[in-house]
Amino acid sequence: MKTLKVPAVVEQLETVQKFVDTALEANDCPMKAQMQIDVAIDELFSNIAFYAYPEGTVGKALVTISISGDMASLTFMDSGKEFNPLKK
Repeated sequence: MKTLKVPAVVEQLETVQKFVDTALEANDCPMKAQMQIDVAIDELFSNIAFYAYPEGTVGKALVTISISGDMASLTFMDSGKEFNPLKK
């Protein structure tokens, strides 16, 4: 398992994607799958950066990737406000 902790600002999106892409490439992940994962990362991390913390506040985001065989598991954690899309 590899872990990255970054400020939860949209300017860190590229850093997060490179972190994940490096791990995926090291495990021979197909490019199509990698690009699809990058789209998901964009959505997840952007939501954390734009909505998890009050305006003017910079929080932290923790990203972990674990790869076993042909399975990758990504976890995004932050301490911002909770959001439940089922309630919107």
